[in-house]
Amino acid sequence: MGRRLPSLNALKAFEAAARLESFTDAAAELFVTHAAVSRHVRDLEEWLGTELFRRTGRGVELTEAGRRYALRLTPLFDELADATREAAAVGDVRQLKVTVEPSIASRWLVPRLGRFNELHPDIELAIDPTSRLADFRSGEADVGIRYGAGTWGDVEAAKLTDAMIFPVCAPKLLTGRDALKPPDLADFNLLHESRKQWWADWLAAAGVSGVEDWRGTVFQNHLAIEAAEAGQGFALADQVLATDSLLDGWLVRPFGFDMKDHWHYWIVRGKGQKETPPVRAFREWLMGEIADTNRKFAQLTGQKPAAVAARPVSS
Repeated sequence: MGRRLPSLNALKAFEAAARLESFTDAAAELFVTHAAVSRHVRDLEEWLGTELFRRTGRGVELTEAGRRYALRLTPLFDELADATREAAAVGDVRQLKVTVEPSIASRWLVPRLGRFNELHPDIELAIDPTSRLADFRSGEADVGIRYGAGTWGDVEAAKLTDAMIFPVCAPKLLTGRDALKPPDLADFNLLHESRKQWWADWLAAAGVSGVEDWRGTVFQNHLAIEAAEAGQGFALADQVLATDSLLDGWLVRPFGFDMKDHWHYWIVRGKGQKETPPVRAFREWLMGEIADTNRKFAQLTGQKPAAVAARPVSS
């Protein structure tokens, strides 16, 4: 009979949270969001059929079952880390350097990397979260993930998916506000990414007037979405950056209207460069993960999933 074990990602999240006595500190150590740690711990509790943490107003506390479980797990993870370092020292490990925009890295890619590592233990990922397009010819990166029009010079790009733009906010922001309509956004703080035109575009596409699209706080990268999770106002998000938080209940989507952006998500590499086996493995895995996110978003909204493209397009 095979071993009956829960998800390794769930175990990692629990062990870190128990050792650090904090979901927030565990998220920082694992390079994932607080919501991801919370989701993994909840999944593990459901798998075990027992409560591991007691949620309090000040944070979380280990239950007796959680304390005993953590005492057994931490030495096992230490031993596993040692064994992995020894194997990597003598194994034929291939490194893959991935450049990715910070918002995509922290809100979507990093929480999923465990699945890639399980599928391809012989590929060692080096993730560089940066907004600057890497120089592929110099070997600075092998492959990248970008959001934009796909018109970058000296790269080949394959469109991963369209982006559907919609407002999101924390559930507590809607307390006492039944049947909220888009014009009611005039009563709330608008949270902007660096592309401040987004709100004007969405309001126009939704046929909304009377809302001052220019007002509110401006953030870089994904911080507007995180500010929305904290209850500071309404942000515009897309299905890639927001689906996990929608599923976890950190965000809600009060309106049913989505705007299809003229920018897309792309996987990019140096123009004319041959697709190596590690790059191909990463591209195929990436397409599957994007498709899974689109399916989950479609289930939430009752819509048809956005298509995932695969053919390279020279820019």
